[in-house]
Amino acid sequence: MDSLPFGLSTMIDGEPGLDPDGFWEKAATYYVVAAVHRIYFSFDKVVREDLDASEVLKTYPELRDTLDEDGLLFVDRDLVLHDGGIEHRDHMLHYHPLLRRGYTARPNFDFLGRLCRYHRETKPANSLRVAIDHRRIMPKEYYARIIEADTWYGPPFDPAKLDDPSVVGLTVVVRNKNSLFELTNHLDRTEFLWSYRYGIKTFETEEISSAGYQFDTYYLNRYVHSERAVGPGITRHLDGAVKVYLSDVYHDRVGSHLPKEARCFRKIKLWRIDGDIDLESWINLICFFFKSNEMLIEYFNPRAFEEMFELRVRDFAEWKRQQPKGAGEDA
Repeated sequence: MDSLPFGLSTMIDGEPGLDPDGFWEKAATYYVVAAVHRIYFSFDKVVREDLDASEVLKTYPELRDTLDEDGLLFVDRDLVLHDGGIEHRDHMLHYHPLLRRGYTARPNFDFLGRLCRYHRETKPANSLRVAIDHRRIMPKEYYARIIEADTWYGPPFDPAKLDDPSVVGLTVVVRNKNSLFELTNHLDRTEFLWSYRYGIKTFETEEISSAGYQFDTYYLNRYVHSERAVGPGITRHLDGAVKVYLSDVYHDRVGSHLPKEARCFRKIKLWRIDGDIDLESWINLICFFFKSNEMLIEYFNPRAFEEMFELRVRDFAEWKRQQPKGAGEDA
């Protein structure tokens, strides 16, 4: 049971001795599901991607010329972006697996929808590159858009000191482990770093996964890098990636901080924008890329974070402690 993914083990109720027939039938079913799941979401194949085996390039070999040195696909007029995939001629290209929620669920529609809209509204002034899944390609007639009714809030951002070269340094926001956000993804903290050199302020942020939150033998931390020219006040570059760490050395990353963090095994770039990015779009794209990471809001606007998420969400144990005796037992 412990070897099954959490989402599957929770589907099996009871103990073997209580209902042998029902228990073992469920256990067998979800064991098969787990085996297929591990093949379909092979993180080793994601981390060690081989373009020579690309199903996409087998179908459209000309797309190889549109990949940059990081493997990102330049989005041109022959590609139509949707929040669930990229339309190209007779097929839909899937976004990279690391652009899925929790890396194994559906695509991060909230982020991808905003990325698509931003691209439509700002081209050709801004160029966009995005990572795709080379292991899968879908005939266009099978594509169906999925609408999800969950919400994640992007905070407003005060730009007053954004172009001040002296406002640099590291901020670390630690997750409260009693938070209900911990049920979605297990994170230890998020690090935010500003630095300045030769007229350019550089912004980096990386979420740090908790010790037990790994995929196959890897730890996956989302990461954003951005550059702003302070003279003209232009955010000229923004990109998102996932840093991959090997499980046997991940403790080195947990014990270090930006900018002297332990090196990752690989950094897989997932999307990139170059041009002149307005601040509202900049903040929204960053926050929705880090979907289900409330620490982004806590960093950008702590007051809004307090107002947005009541104590029951921010610290469930403390909320329970404050309830009158006998209250909240069904929560």
